[in-house]
Amino acid sequence: MPKFTLDDVLIVDDSPSQLQLLAELCQQLPLNRIRTARHGEEALHAMRQQRPSLLLLDLEMPRLDGVQVLQRMAREGLVMPVVVASAKDPMLIATVELMGRELGLPVLGALKKPIRLHELSDLLNRACHRQQAATDEALCTDSAIRVALDRGEIVPYYQPKVTLHGQLLKGAELLARWPQGDDVISPSRFIPVIESCGWSSELTLQMLQHGLHQWQQWARRGLRLPMSINLSALAMRGDELVGRIEQQVAHSKVPPRFIIFEITETAVADDLAAAIGMAARLRLAGFGLSIDDFGTGFATMQQLVRFPFTELKIDQSLVQSISNKTHLENVVHSVIELAKRMNLTTVAEGIETEGDQLCLGQRGCQLGQGYLYTRPLPPAQFEHWIRQRRQTDPVPA
Repeated sequence: MPKFTLDDVLIVDDSPSQLQLLAELCQQLPLNRIRTARHGEEALHAMRQQRPSLLLLDLEMPRLDGVQVLQRMAREGLVMPVVVASAKDPMLIATVELMGRELGLPVLGALKKPIRLHELSDLLNRACHRQQAATDEALCTDSAIRVALDRGEIVPYYQPKVTLHGQLLKGAELLARWPQGDDVISPSRFIPVIESCGWSSELTLQMLQHGLHQWQQWARRGLRLPMSINLSALAMRGDELVGRIEQQVAHSKVPPRFIIFEITETAVADDLAAAIGMAARLRLAGFGLSIDDFGTGFATMQQLVRFPFTELKIDQSLVQSISNKTHLENVVHSVIELAKRMNLTTVAEGIETEGDQLCLGQRGCQLGQGYLYTRPLPPAQFEHWIRQRRQTDPVPA
């Protein structure tokens, strides 16, 4: 059963039969009110009178088509969650979806007609998860963050990386979180401040120290788990970070091959010479190197040639709803094939549905992470998650 609650949905479609079908679908969801509009002008009028909590918008309509409705909404400040629906070519639908987001509208996704109940429900559930994670996005003060860093209050949570065939645990990504009582402060509230204050390297070293200690604890219980740690663009500009990383790892006795550093394309593009130098030193020291968020930039192919990567992480924007988007499936398949030829491990980020997992696995992607398996967890809950799955085979040393 869907986990979201919406007060009011407005369905816009010029076809009476489609309006009826979509209304019947929405009646099976926890919606308090369902309104309909037969064309774009009627829809805009209804939105001006009372904004719905969700707009289900067809693209092909007389008077004003769906593209024009989105443009008018942006101009008039009619901002509300939107789901785009159409029977047109999937690539065209995806293009309109992107346009809506570029206009500043919260486009939740796009669905190809005929829409099925589980597709609409899954899309709204994912949107609900994102909204819950971003309920309060006000930035924390630098003084509060400084105290948190000094006290070691910002700690890693662990999100598993599993095989797409069999869902065997093969690693974990360390993601910075700031627990406060029963709440956890989102990294979007403190990471930008840390970067603007020049504390990125300090945070990296703290995350690494926590991760090495945790690795030792798990290794004593037979779990030798590869761990991935993010390196920000700012952290890659200094000359001393690699040396301090090597010292920490050497002191911990953790084999370097169990540590993977993830860098984004923007990080390697900011200062190319410095980034190449740091990447080379990390690989010489025996660490793994992953290109993160692959597919979000314009020069990713070039970066694959320039840097000694061992892993490629496919960005969630290419992963989510891939099973319903043929053009994305073809792009991701090409990425996976390229990674295979370059002997890189492939990891799909942001997997949220069984369909997307199946599609990526069939295309040859090796590993995945995302809410389908679990959200990032503190160490004790991470171990409980492992026990629940009855995972008994440790990752080989």
